[in-house]
Amino acid sequence: MSANDLNSQDADYQINEISLKNKSVSKDSNFWDIFNFGKNNKEYGYWLWASDMYKVDLNKMEDEGVKYIFLNSYAFTEYGQRDVLDWIKEANKHGIEVHVWMQIFNNGNWISPVQKNGTPDNKYFNYKIEEAKYYAGLDEVSGIQIDYIRFEGNAYNFKNGTKAINQFVENFSKEVRKVNPDLTLSATVMPEADKDEYYYGQDIPTLSKYVDAIVPMMYKGNYNETSSWFENTTEWFVNNSGDAEIWCGLQTYESDNNISALPASELITDADYCFDGGSKKVIFFRWGMNEELENKKLN
Repeated sequence: MSANDLNSQDADYQINEISLKNKSVSKDSNFWDIFNFGKNNKEYGYWLWASDMYKVDLNKMEDEGVKYIFLNSYAFTEYGQRDVLDWIKEANKHGIEVHVWMQIFNNGNWISPVQKNGTPDNKYFNYKIEEAKYYAGLDEVSGIQIDYIRFEGNAYNFKNGTKAINQFVENFSKEVRKVNPDLTLSATVMPEADKDEYYYGQDIPTLSKYVDAIVPMMYKGNYNETSSWFENTTEWFVNNSGDAEIWCGLQTYESDNNISALPASELITDADYCFDGGSKKVIFFRWGMNEELENKKLN
């Protein structure tokens, strides 16, 4: 799929491309470093399409301060387990964690979490959970990133839609953690805060009980927002996500209707607003769409 095919409001990869010390003062320390501590503790990552896996320069990523890659799960189909795990091992050598990025209720087309009678589609739930358990059993994988855990924007038309999504994420978390309790689980959500449940079936306080991190897709161009929107929105998610961390997802281009790359300086400013609001990490969507950012030292 080309960048021109982007047409959704989130980080979702349309899978029809086929057709995761405290510092103390000592005589040897720089006094002013104490006040800078934390400013260099910001962590960044990228979503990465399977088709771009071998295009990434891991040496360069390490040098620029990238710590996380959300690698689309289709990589295992495209390249096979051995090649993907070899690539992940190499990324790990560069200090980069790789999380397998799964799409749940969209595989190129929308898949409803509920059947016509309003009951959860447990057969499909179990299918995706079994897939996740496979990734969880691979030692090289550091986490699983679940995307598209939502309706298209019409959740209010479905009986028990939110309940079904909550049930899926709860079961997903329990079963995956049986395989690897140390795996980091993150979930992308829409950035519309208290409207997420009505439109998308995403009950943020409940979902937060089952994952380690909530990743609001803060795509300002899609919402005609300015940079200051990031801080307030991040704070809302921090205040409504319990013990789950907030990792902000940022769009590296103008909008889904205009895929011109945003200036790298603007993206770093946007990221700083997210960090100011309480985000622990910033993940950029996506690698391969903003050459200036990909050549910029982040830390």
